[in-house]
Amino acid sequence: MPRHFREFVRSQHSPGVIVVPQHLPLGEVADDLILIWTATEAEEWTDRFVYLPI
Repeated sequence: MPRHFREFVRSQHSPGVIVVPQHLPLGEVADDLILIWTATEAEEWTDRFVYLPI
């Protein structure tokens, strides 16, 4: 998927992708997403592809 995403953003824009592994505890995922939401601006995630935990 990261390779396809890189190819995609060469010609288009994406609001970003955050991949959440299924093995992560739900509370940890929620904490990470809330931190991302409160500590960053949406524009910072444009065309980014990241895995949790950050």
